[in-house]
Amino acid sequence: MTSDAATARRVVLRHHPEGALQPSDFTIETGTIPTPAEGQFLVRNRFVSVDPMLRLFVDRDPLGGGMPSMPVGTTIPGAAVGEIVASHHPDHAVGDLVEGRFGWQEYAVSNGAGVNRVDPRLGGPENALGIGGLPGFTAYVGLHAAGGIKPGETVLVSGAAGAVGSAVGGFVRARGGRAVGIAGGADKRRYLIEEAGYDAVADRHAPDFLDQLAKALPDGANVYFDNVGGPMLADVVPLMARGGLVLICGLMAQYQGDEGDGTDHLPAVLRAVMGKGVRIQSFTQFGQDALRPAFQDELAGLVASGGIASRVHIEDGLDRLPHALAGLFAHSVPGKVVVRVAPDTAAPADSTRTLQESE
Repeated sequence: MTSDAATARRVVLRHHPEGALQPSDFTIETGTIPTPAEGQFLVRNRFVSVDPMLRLFVDRDPLGGGMPSMPVGTTIPGAAVGEIVASHHPDHAVGDLVEGRFGWQEYAVSNGAGVNRVDPRLGGPENALGIGGLPGFTAYVGLHAAGGIKPGETVLVSGAAGAVGSAVGGFVRARGGRAVGIAGGADKRRYLIEEAGYDAVADRHAPDFLDQLAKALPDGANVYFDNVGGPMLADVVPLMARGGLVLICGLMAQYQGDEGDGTDHLPAVLRAVMGKGVRIQSFTQFGQDALRPAFQDELAGLVASGGIASRVHIEDGLDRLPHALAGLFAHSVPGKVVVRVAPDTAAPADSTRTLQESE
């Protein structure tokens, strides 16, 4: 293995956030490039994923103690795409492009567990962190948990302009369903309608948000794919179709510890649940690897036919990772956010690509 430098950098937790996430909650440390042992390989990361759930992981008391707290000084976990630059593993060769939980660092050692080869059918390698990675697979698994989407059914999606929400819209349209999104602002609405395959979008910042939502759901929502949580659930459940399903995918509105104005929304939710026979369930993509081949094949076909679209926003430099994560909560952009941490001549710094542009 050759390298431009004998050292490697990583982003670690400096201290647990107090309130809104700040870039100063993290720091960059420099160490030596690790050496893979027998049965391992060394990856040089190219792109690192920026995911809102990381806010939960770095909290002092995640889920009110339901998860262990991350120790200060820990390398921030997360998905990344990189090139294998040294290998003592029989199934992974030097030069392979792979995706895995390599973390916020320039180099990582892996034994291959949870690692996936980058599918060239999906265009640029950054797409393995978006539509072809955890966000896309989460959308696919969620719709599978819903029992599939039948033609004509309506799926309502909160956080629709995010990485998971963008993928949900494409899969729903491909199955003949109707996708209705909840997002904030005209730019996100335009993206969802013109690129991501949504049929209607309600602007959560608009004073007539609830009227927009009711108009977009004349027959109710058969499935509510909730990426946000928070008090919005109480607004949405009364608009569900009888026997509808609420899928809890994420709780982004609560990751920063914001409990709203203190109003107890549970009675309103329970009245709607009882009156309409609405079901509420969560799901996870972990342990669902048996679905991955079907997901990859269906997605590759949709990409080839132009039946699904996704936008990837690329920032440049390892030091941008803390800023990019904080930005997801302060001023999010449509689509998936990744940070390039190694040279990639296919795109300029701080760029935005669509699937078609990255092919």
